[in-house]
Amino acid sequence: MIRLRTLSALSLIVLAACSPEASGDATVEVELADDHIVLTPDTVTGSRIVFDTTNTAEELVHEIEVFSGGTHGAVLPVSNSVADTAGLTLLDEIEDIVPGATATLTVDLAPGTYLVVCNLPGHYELGMWAYLTVNG
Repeated sequence: MIRLRTLSALSLIVLAACSPEASGDATVEVELADDHIVLTPDTVTGSRIVFDTTNTAEELVHEIEVFSGGTHGAVLPVSNSVADTAGLTLLDEIEDIVPGATATLTVDLAPGTYLVVCNLPGHYELGMWAYLTVNG
């Protein structure tokens, strides 16, 4: 009986260690529309962030790029119809997300502020950017 309780307790510990919360995973739903990006939630706690992305636009192909080094709420200058990301570090991206498509991007992020943007020509100017806050 003691051996069975010990095995049951060990099984629970292993299951807890494999759960997303225990491993530091957090999921952010990303909606790419014709003129905006919505992050739900826009503040997460974790270290491995999963961006579940859906392009809800009717005709436009989109992308997401995740940058570090930004200041929450800051608007970037635009040059040649794209955001000037000088001074930021591109961490990862998903390109060519067609209307109606979904895509997943997983990025390890330290606590801080991150810019998520569609930087195809003209899209940043339409409002296709949002900030994500990651808490430790």
